[in-house]
Amino acid sequence: MKRSCGIVLCLLVLAGCASNAPTRYYVLSPLAGETKVTAEESCATVGIGPVKLPEYVNRPEIVTRTTPNELVLSYFDLWAEPLNESIPRILAENVSRLICAKEVMLFPWRPSRAPDYRVEVEFVHLDGNLGKTVSLEAWWSVSSGNVRVVRRSAYSEPVSGQDYDALVQAESRALVTLSRDIAGAIK
Repeated sequence: MKRSCGIVLCLLVLAGCASNAPTRYYVLSPLAGETKVTAEESCATVGIGPVKLPEYVNRPEIVTRTTPNELVLSYFDLWAEPLNESIPRILAENVSRLICAKEVMLFPWRPSRAPDYRVEVEFVHLDGNLGKTVSLEAWWSVSSGNVRVVRRSAYSEPVSGQDYDALVQAESRALVTLSRDIAGAIK
């Protein structure tokens, strides 16, 4: 009897612990507060992709860095959609607001609809510390015909709070800065 009461008590305690932390879902934000450039006949088409992410961030859990070699996965603070889908979409939306674009399409596109400019991005890292900073480092290129611009860029954004919402906002700002540099290369 004592043993079964002990097991039931342990199960109740574990069930109580599991239900205390609600799962929260986050999305990256596109560039805000700027007027979208209107598309004209002389505007170019832009293709975004492929975009490659390190596997350690390409997961549902939001990843934070505690030391240069240690990462922590949050099991209750999750991405609402896979980053390998949201980051290309956010880059496309940002670029479309920064340049005169007839169309911004995501990779893969049909060969018959090849864009005037093709943007490829390979992220070296995209992570940060709660309450400290977010770091984004990426190799990226813009190609048009036989002309290709290749850059390696690193950005750092302060995280204004100790929570994941502040971390995601800082990651969104870092993506805006990368988008501005890409738009500048296209212009």
